[in-house]
Amino acid sequence: MTFRFNTLLTASMAIFAAIFTAGAATAAGYPEKPITMMIGFNPGGAVDTTGRIIADKLSKILGQPVVPVTKAGGGGTVMASQLLNAAPDGYTIGMGASAAYTLTPLINKNITYKIDDFTHLATLTYPSDAIVVKADSPWKSLKDMLDSAKKEGKALSFASQVSASRLMVQAISEKSGVEFKVIPVKGGAIGIQEVLGGHIDTTWSGSGWTEQVRAGKMRALATMAPDRMKDFPDVPTLDELGFNFNFVDTFMLSAPKNLPADVTAKLEAALKQAIEDPEIEKTLHDKLKLLTKYRNSKDTAAFLHQQQDRVAPMVAKLK
Repeated sequence: MTFRFNTLLTASMAIFAAIFTAGAATAAGYPEKPITMMIGFNPGGAVDTTGRIIADKLSKILGQPVVPVTKAGGGGTVMASQLLNAAPDGYTIGMGASAAYTLTPLINKNITYKIDDFTHLATLTYPSDAIVVKADSPWKSLKDMLDSAKKEGKALSFASQVSASRLMVQAISEKSGVEFKVIPVKGGAIGIQEVLGGHIDTTWSGSGWTEQVRAGKMRALATMAPDRMKDFPDVPTLDELGFNFNFVDTFMLSAPKNLPADVTAKLEAALKQAIEDPEIEKTLHDKLKLLTKYRNSKDTAAFLHQQQDRVAPMVAKLK
């Protein structure tokens, strides 16, 4: 009996060692096959464009294709929910925005994941965001829009694709007394199309609006960034206007929890190299007015917790 037990124990240990060695070898040789980058927003928007530009650069750095796949919906939560259940092997990563991990789970109780249920790889960019209307609108400022709604006694229709923008209009409504009819849309580009088509009064967009403003088709009324935008210094912040609200929905890459430390480190280094490439930085800024902001995995996780702690009291007041 003892001999048989020892034989089984030895065999089990050998199997465990083989599995461990194979895993270590896989991590050491990573990547050995294409990597899937799930993107949590529709094509054409700022998150999608950032992801595709970074995927192309990562393919060159890592020596394996990084293939973008659209997994849009829920302001990035559809992608995050799928990423949650992916294998933690470095071959599935997710491009999204911070609100999907910090704000939306506080608002939508059907979302049960937490910030620490993922390996957050890096912060990459953040947008020049704005509340926008059509250029031929009579509203030259946010005050004009709100005063007009009060005078006419009507609710303003607002296209929203992320939780942060819904929280924003709640803050504006509380301060001004103006009601907003929030209309969910799947992506900032769709919200812009709805406003340009005259179907919706206004929307919030994270950088996708800049091209329309430059073309004279839209007008920016305010930003929910904590400071005025470098490229649009005439656009006031909501804080300046007395609404006591700011939120920067940063764009970032995440992976499933328990990603091996050496795989995390390799992806961190590759992402840092990619986002700090002068050509990448220039392309993102010139095309979408995105500003680059690299944070490593540890600092990104810390930022997410800080952001969630800041918005939690606001969510408690959300109608």
